[in-house]
Amino acid sequence: MARKLSAKGSAAPAPSAAQGAADELAIMKPDVTVPIDGVAVTFREYGFFEGLEVAHRLEAFIDDMAKTIGSDLRYDRVRRLFGVHREQVIPAAAQSAGVEPAWVAALRGNSAELFMSTWFGVNAGFFVHEAVSSLREASLRSRPAGGPSSPASPAPDSATSIASADAPSGS
Repeated sequence: MARKLSAKGSAAPAPSAAQGAADELAIMKPDVTVPIDGVAVTFREYGFFEGLEVAHRLEAFIDDMAKTIGSDLRYDRVRRLFGVHREQVIPAAAQSAGVEPAWVAALRGNSAELFMSTWFGVNAGFFVHEAVSSLREASLRSRPAGGPSSPASPAPDSATSIASADAPSGS
């Protein structure tokens, strides 16, 4: 088993199996708890079916985000969409954090910024996936129906034979 060397060059103890499992779980379930206005708020990533429902409710937000991906996906651009789609975004963010939408809507200044950026950070993979899927679907819809899926074969009279006239035919 490989061991990480400390700054002094001695081998540091290998992480325990429990720590390795905890690290893997953190990747699979990246819940984040932060204090906001004196409340410990735990943000969680949407589950599969819950995410499909959220994606349906936030379709316009995701479509606008997909347009942003085409040029330059940056948080400051996505952040502006929170205000444009606030009627749908606030309940979805509250759902991720297990708090009431009215509480989220009442947040001000740095508290609101921390809440929204943490929510988006925890669920960024979900949103990027949905936006890319939206772009892919739009691309497929814009292709002409029945178009060729591969290059056309050469016309029969222009095709060159790979068999030699001198080679026996085997019959």
